[in-house]
Amino acid sequence: MTARAQTKAKPQTSIEVKAETLQSLRLKIDALDTDLLRLIDERSALARDIAAAKIREGVAGQSVSLLRPDREALLLRKLTDAPRKAASDAAVIAIWRELISESLRIQGEDQGGLHLNFWAGDKPAEIFQWGRERFGAAPTQGPLAEPLHVIAAARDPQNIGIISLETRAGAWWARLLAEPAVRVICALPERNPDRPKAFAIAALTPEPTGDDVSYWVTDSRLSESALIEELGHRGLAAEWLYNVGGMKLFALSGFVQAHDGRLDPASGKVLGGLSGIIGTSARI
Repeated sequence: MTARAQTKAKPQTSIEVKAETLQSLRLKIDALDTDLLRLIDERSALARDIAAAKIREGVAGQSVSLLRPDREALLLRKLTDAPRKAASDAAVIAIWRELISESLRIQGEDQGGLHLNFWAGDKPAEIFQWGRERFGAAPTQGPLAEPLHVIAAARDPQNIGIISLETRAGAWWARLLAEPAVRVICALPERNPDRPKAFAIAALTPEPTGDDVSYWVTDSRLSESALIEELGHRGLAAEWLYNVGGMKLFALSGFVQAHDGRLDPASGKVLGGLSGIIGTSARI
């Protein structure tokens, strides 16, 4: 018996995978767009209910801040950690930043909404872009003549300040030591905050998110490297950012509270006579 005879003949099968037509794919996108619009509208409509709940649950006679940077950061991390087939992190963050911006616009309708005040120095286009990426299209915005004007405006909970960290602005961030209600709420650009080029400030108290950077100012006469070593001995991982007019700005890893005993100047003059935490930024 030949090898051919020994082998049982198998029927020939052919599975044809028919590619969808361009028209059918476009119809699918159109249907998804309709669903997305409905869901976006439902999400936006909830903003009015949230505004009412904030008033009910807030402290009588006090302004309720629209901003919740901590909640936003936790939401964006959850979304970017979720399984996806194609959408990039950048696209997810950009889309939800706009959704959050629209929600805050609706929540703040009765309060005049949010306003962005800028001091941009020599880079107005970049500061505008970073502010737009972080806070979306909804807030009104405009430049102010001096960083101190931006700080003063930020005392109002409906105002966000964005100030360049270029050295010709001076050590404006040190002024926040005398402005306990106004804190740094994020570093800009948000998508590349390792060496911040600007800070956003607002009249709110940052909350921890589990992955934060805190900002500490000091007039210590120690060198930057010596201060980093000293802070390390105290259990704080520090990175020097700027030195302007004798005032030094450092980034501290983690959520460090203003009353953290490790930064108490009374515990050692090496930390300077004028120092303190000026805010926190959540990593995305």
